[in-house]
Amino acid sequence: MLRLLCAALALVLATPASARQPRAAAHAAQQPRRAASAGNELDRARALLAQVKRDPARRRYRHHWERAIAALEKAARGRNAAAALLEAARARYALYRFSQVDSDRDAALRLAVRAKRAGARDAAAFAAAVRREMGDDEEPAPAARKAVSPKLVPRPAARPDPTDLAGKESEASAQTPSQPQGQTQAQDERRSESAEAEAANAPRNEESRGEQAKDEKTDSEKSDDVAGKVDADDDEPKADPVLDQALSAAGQEEAAPEAEPARISDVRSWSNSDYTRVAVYLSRAVGFSKEEIPASGELPRRLALDLRPAQMGHELAHRVGDALVQRVRAAQHDPETVRVVLDLAGSQDLTIFSLDDPPRLIVDVGVREARQEARATTQQRAEAELGERRPIRRIIVDAGHGGHDSGAVGPTRVREKDVTLAMAKRLARRLQEKGFEVVLTRPDDRYVALEERTAIANARHGDLFLSIHANAHPHRDRSGVETYVLNVADDRYAARLAARENGALSDKATGVDEAMGDDVRRILTDLNAQSSSEASRRLAQVVQREMCAGIRGRVGEVRDLGVKSALFYVLLGARMPAVLLETSFISNRSEEKRLKSSRFQEEIASSVARAVVEFAAREARVASAH
Repeated sequence: MLRLLCAALALVLATPASARQPRAAAHAAQQPRRAASAGNELDRARALLAQVKRDPARRRYRHHWERAIAALEKAARGRNAAAALLEAARARYALYRFSQVDSDRDAALRLAVRAKRAGARDAAAFAAAVRREMGDDEEPAPAARKAVSPKLVPRPAARPDPTDLAGKESEASAQTPSQPQGQTQAQDERRSESAEAEAANAPRNEESRGEQAKDEKTDSEKSDDVAGKVDADDDEPKADPVLDQALSAAGQEEAAPEAEPARISDVRSWSNSDYTRVAVYLSRAVGFSKEEIPASGELPRRLALDLRPAQMGHELAHRVGDALVQRVRAAQHDPETVRVVLDLAGSQDLTIFSLDDPPRLIVDVGVREARQEARATTQQRAEAELGERRPIRRIIVDAGHGGHDSGAVGPTRVREKDVTLAMAKRLARRLQEKGFEVVLTRPDDRYVALEERTAIANARHGDLFLSIHANAHPHRDRSGVETYVLNVADDRYAARLAARENGALSDKATGVDEAMGDDVRRILTDLNAQSSSEASRRLAQVVQREMCAGIRGRVGEVRDLGVKSALFYVLLGARMPAVLLETSFISNRSEEKRLKSSRFQEEIASSVARAVVEFAAREARVASAH
């Protein structure tokens, strides 16, 4: 053995230096190529994430997010480690904003810790912004975490569903792949969060019992005291540019997506004898102009919508065949313009507006003569309202979310789509017992688009529209019940809530002046001149009062957050009084427990049914008095 070692050493020493230099040169030449490869890998990951953020169809499914985040983590090596990990943290936070699954936010914080260790200068500011949003001003010290950390019982990880965005909130999918370092710290953080949640909820329960025992005010007085008030610690924080950066589409400067023409992906319609809604789905948002062409000879009256820039590979024809719209056609009008034409069967008025996520144009045919009503005086509108009132018989009950759209998910994985469907079915039974006809927009766990829900209500001649939801907020101690009507958002909190319910990634699209344009602004102006607007607010007030009174009387204390307004797509275009109910905060551990209990669900159903009976009787009395 010793002789072999000596021979090998002699061979090395005998090799000329000139022979070893090419090998060293080759090794040195490989370094730039490796660096370039790592840079290209990060660029590809960034482009993949930008594609997910910009495409509404992609960002509704978790596996697209997971693929992009995994690509960023894979690119986190060498000098790109800090940048890639920070972008992965921001991407995980953006996923949280869309999924409302706490484990996504926790994973974003863990990635921020890794990015900070790798040298990312902005990682600490990002983590601090996320914690501020949660209501935690500072990161807990490690010693403090260990002092309060309870023992956790291990839970088996749920098997992820590739079609369910919020349903993949299990620890297995929330954990970012290939991160052996930081695992101990991640477990400490989860223990800390669990202990903080339990410590926050325990005194709240005792406090609520004491308040319930000593509170002698009537339900109406309570509602008047609390409605419109928000505690100082509940104020919605101002927009944080650090978090807004995480929500923006990464790499949008390089990708220049606006240069790509839009394409029509689908056309759908819903109708009855006096109402038709047509939805034109697009690959991306695009500008449009409209032209109404009068009937001429054998040609019917037509509505032409020119979309620019847009392209389509072949002509499209969708037959509607009802009393208002004969068919919808689309074809390439010029190299940059696609023309969509609705062949109209009559002279009814129509309304056009656009919605986001996914981008689509909505055309309502057979709507009221809004322009004439807008010119009417206040007295004339009041007289018209009294003359139009009819007995309330048919109630449209809408269970929020459904199918691949799970809605918000609570700390113990209770899904919004499940509790809203349970409450909707209970409410339907209660209303039927009281003699009302009820239409459920979704009778089971299926996905129904927001515009389709409103179309169902209009097409079925609903007299009232009730959309049932569960609230969510980054502050886990936020609690209460609130009822919404359609209008511009009252505040940033309402705007952010509307963005979540509308399926938007950012809350900027809920401000009419910022993004929605003249079409939606015109609809909201017309709504103020229509009888359904004030009737919706009256209905919301009765529903809010009855829900709070019923919960206090039969379940426990509840915060009355009052009646508010926001731009909810599901209420846009409803031809009857329409309200959206946020029955409790599923993000609050105590209220999540309530939401999944049959007792609470039954009380919500009973309270809303009582409100409908009272509202219907009151409206009938007012109409008969005139």
